[in-house]
Amino acid sequence: MPQSRQIVVHPDVRLHTVSRYLYGHFAEHLGRCIYEGIWVGEDSPIENEGGIRLDTVRALKELELPVLRWPGGCFADNYHWMDGIGPRSERPRRHNLWWNQPETNEFGTDEFAAFCRMIGAEPYICLNVGSGTVEEARSWVEYCNSSQPTDLVRLRRDNGSPEPHNVKFWGIGNENWGCGGNLRPEHYADLYRRFATYVRGTAGADARLIACGSHPGIPEWDERFLAAMNGALHLVDYIALHIYSGGGTSDTEFADEDYYGLIAAIDVMDRNIARAAGLAKACDPQEHRIGLVLDEWGTWYKEATVPTGLCQQNTMRDALFTAAGFHCFHRHADRLFMTNMAQTVNVLQALVLTQGPEMIVTPTYHVYEMFRPHRDGRLVACEVDGPTLSLPGGGERGAISASATRSEDGGGLFLSVVNLDLENAITATVRVVGEGEWRVAQVRRLAGQDIRSHNTFEEPEAVRPEAIRVESEAPLETMEFPARSVTTIRLDRAG
Repeated sequence: MPQSRQIVVHPDVRLHTVSRYLYGHFAEHLGRCIYEGIWVGEDSPIENEGGIRLDTVRALKELELPVLRWPGGCFADNYHWMDGIGPRSERPRRHNLWWNQPETNEFGTDEFAAFCRMIGAEPYICLNVGSGTVEEARSWVEYCNSSQPTDLVRLRRDNGSPEPHNVKFWGIGNENWGCGGNLRPEHYADLYRRFATYVRGTAGADARLIACGSHPGIPEWDERFLAAMNGALHLVDYIALHIYSGGGTSDTEFADEDYYGLIAAIDVMDRNIARAAGLAKACDPQEHRIGLVLDEWGTWYKEATVPTGLCQQNTMRDALFTAAGFHCFHRHADRLFMTNMAQTVNVLQALVLTQGPEMIVTPTYHVYEMFRPHRDGRLVACEVDGPTLSLPGGGERGAISASATRSEDGGGLFLSVVNLDLENAITATVRVVGEGEWRVAQVRRLAGQDIRSHNTFEEPEAVRPEAIRVESEAPLETMEFPARSVTTIRLDRAG
């Protein structure tokens, strides 16, 4: 039986801004993410522009991704950027150290910048600290951003990019506690000081520098790194966390208990973000604010291995996890500035899957599309009175996850609601409390037939959003939220 509850939104109780960058993404030279997924080459029979696959471009452009992180990941700390510029026929072939595959270097800096322009995303480049040099990093910044009459700028222009790429976000290494060098945080801090000094000096004051942070297994990394940076904390704009979920379970052949275990992992993200946010706040130097970036997040199932190119299927389970994850990020958006899910095409929790000339989008893609109105909105107070779910390990959480934002001009209100219960629909009275009246302008819903529902090349629209009919000028009333569903409600001021 449906369970009657309520969701109360207070649009006049405005909290912090939900940064558009919370909806970023990540593309690494791994598996078929870049090659086949984004890059097919100019001679490919697959429709392309300058070698960049256009069906992927069209799909990602629709999402208006704010930022795209590249070239890794573990690949970044063994990547030497000059291998990937100039005539493609002359670029060296290398071995992709961490992902055990050849690297042709056909897709490099200028191709990445072109792809970002095509999909409307800002570029974010992760620099090589593990096996690179300070001068190599500084030169890459100059190549990308400078307009001065230098040899590197002339080289960029000769390579077909007359205007600067204007890269604002620079990661100083990746996972330097592991594949980026197995460093101690104190040693990494010394390297960070050097790299950041020269990157900042070259890129200018507008550049944003992102330091390698922790994962849930090494929370002490952040505290030790920040302590070692004492006296140079002004060089740290953001600390980057990495948190993957779902390990050990299957992408489609999973038990209900596995699903609830994945939902419980949202609390792991919540605790780690809260811990790092508190530490960053405590360490803020005078007149400088250290923010957080969740540089890599998403699901990682047992099918995603190096031999498979970390490819896995993407189901309604992933969609619910993503939507409730974004609600968690909204709550922390006073300090959490950016998140980048792994990875954009064909790898891990991908938005897009390709197979030869065919391309489909995933349930996770649809959540990104449905949640676009939250970006740059002001989070407003939202109270949920609903049933609870029992989670593996003895924990509990609300079956309803909800988040509401108000547009900057105050005229629009956007509410997203996730029913995380696998079996029970939930009937809730949705109330907006405050000055003025609001009317429902649009309701959309994502709900597969089963938690394991997913899109395939044979059934590409098995999971897709549907518009829910609402009466014109309808007030907010009791609504039913089906089991395992994501619902978005757009409201406008009445009158």
